[in-house]
Amino acid sequence: MKIAIGSDHAGYDYKEMIKKFLKEKGHEAHDFGTHSDQPVDYPPFIRAAALAVQRRVCERGIVLGGSGNGEAMVANRLSGIRCALCWNRETALLARGHNDANMISIGARMISPETAIEIVDVWLNTPFDGGRHIARIRQIDEPVSATATPGPKQKAKKQAPGPRSGLVGKKPETKGGAGKYDLLIAFRYIKYMEGKDSIEFQVDPGLKVPTVIHIPSAKRWEREIPEWARNRRDEILGRIKEKTIHIKPEFKEY
Repeated sequence: MKIAIGSDHAGYDYKEMIKKFLKEKGHEAHDFGTHSDQPVDYPPFIRAAALAVQRRVCERGIVLGGSGNGEAMVANRLSGIRCALCWNRETALLARGHNDANMISIGARMISPETAIEIVDVWLNTPFDGGRHIARIRQIDEPVSATATPGPKQKAKKQAPGPRSGLVGKKPETKGGAGKYDLLIAFRYIKYMEGKDSIEFQVDPGLKVPTVIHIPSAKRWEREIPEWARNRRDEILGRIKEKTIHIKPEFKEY
């Protein structure tokens, strides 16, 4: 796995230690600095590492500082980044299992070297739980307007397509099996649309091939998918498979 890593002077020693650990485990660390323990401002180094994850040059990222707070804040400014501040094994487990964190932040002055290594190891090897967490991840990744009204009923505007995003398929006109449809392929999800009706599926992007598309099992589909699409699982998934062949999808049921 290609992993971006960046720190300020306070996190430098831990960064070098973690780089060695990653190499021992067969991973490839891309170091975005800093390259000494001389005092520096952390945002440029952290932003560079986060950009590498956002642009999919690296699959995941690790950032370090004195407390890890500022580093997490910088990384999370970037769309598509979910950087979790971790300080023990449990926070690392939840960061991956519940939040699908593609980055973590570690405070080198807050924890021991052994704990830092344990956090990285757990985070690397814990899968995303999927299920009920998928909808919440989508809400995290939704863009929010500065004029948005706070509250659970607020709907975000459609996310602008990223480097690998775009609409494919046909202009939606009618519902049902004979209708036409659109497919929006975004960084973290795929949205199937028929007119005003739509279904979203979470995607695990990255440099790994194939790309994983999470879909409800047949039983969950019958319980959770809107009524207009409830009896059309094979048809809709067939359309998605046809239009996503270029990203070599792997459909994973949950």
